Amino acid sequence: MREKLRLSDLNVLYACSDWGHGTTGHRVLADAITFRNAGGNPLLICLKGSVLDREAEKQDIRRVHLEASAGWRFHRPLWRLIAQLLKGAQVDLIHCYSYDMLAVFGLALRREVRVPLIYTCNEDLAERYRPFWHDFFIRRIDHVLCFSPSIGEQVSQVLRMGARKVGFTGAGLEPPRTQIKAPSESPWRICTYVKPDEADVERFVPVFLALPLLERDGKRVILSLATRGSWYEHPHYELFKRTILERGLEHHVTFHPQSWGSGALAGQHLYVGLESLSPFEDHELEALFNQVPLLLPRTAARTQLLAGGRLGLTYLPGDVRELKVKAQKILESREGYRLSIEKALPELAENHHFERYIDELFQLYERLSLQRLRFSLKRRSPFVSRT
Repeated sequence: MREKLRLSDLNVLYACSDWGHGTTGHRVLADAITFRNAGGNPLLICLKGSVLDREAEKQDIRRVHLEASAGWRFHRPLWRLIAQLLKGAQVDLIHCYSYDMLAVFGLALRREVRVPLIYTCNEDLAERYRPFWHDFFIRRIDHVLCFSPSIGEQVSQVLRMGARKVGFTGAGLEPPRTQIKAPSESPWRICTYVKPDEADVERFVPVFLALPLLERDGKRVILSLATRGSWYEHPHYELFKRTILERGLEHHVTFHPQSWGSGALAGQHLYVGLESLSPFEDHELEALFNQVPLLLPRTAARTQLLAGGRLGLTYLPGDVRELKVKAQKILESREGYRLSIEKALPELAENHHFERYIDELFQLYERLSLQRLRFSLKRRSPFVSRT
């Protein structure tokens, strides 16, 4: 038996049940593309017609489509698909990004000891985990990857997994290489991120309501809505535009002409994050990489990212008054926050750098695959005692 595996030897099944293309969707697509570029053979399970499906098609990633399901444990097409892939030895490793799909993989792999199971967690497990009933498939997970230490702590506590099986990988982002210039003093510029498939305009109402309240001493405030790609290609551009006009905010809110990234973040004084089902959002970290202080909904992962208030503040989701007060505090002390972010950038880049993330991910693929291979050969050996 060889002592080392090459990535080109592996067929990795990536699985994600997200309909939109948020942080988890970005990660699974980037992992599959990088794995393919390194010589591996990725196969993606995703929802038919989802944003992830469309983006993977653009990148020519092989896909298997499934219809959305309220209960993945009883999703017969997924069970049949996994059974077929395992029977044909077409999968050497499964990397799952959705807790709801873990039940199928964990139970299907209980007898297939050759295939490792990895789970990337960016979900609130406290609301999903059911003691005893979920332990049957959770025990089959080989490793859990987390974007932040606080998510790893939750995994250890909720799923009762040892530290050896839980790892902090960071977000795997590439910091901007150009020098960041300080924004102009006037007007105050605030930005927020709109997902490419975002249809819930009501999520942005607290920010809309806080804008007129922030103007003081004749200081003008402008909110930029930024998305990935062109706004004219956004499926709900007209809905956002109509809502802004109905609220009389056309002089306060603009659609940023540049796609999300360094261009959209240049010249911004503050980034305001919105309530999300994911405890960690990559676009919030991208704002920090561009030296923009953050105002984020209050969660453990986001509080940890802000380093005790040095890189930004948190607010209670939906509380317009607190959002206004905290935004005003950051805007009035924006230079101090910017300097604190500048000092913290080397550590942030080291913890969340793309190259570090990929190196650790591929080393994990190789290590777990070898461990599982040795284990399966040991079980099949006629010279191993069964007592």
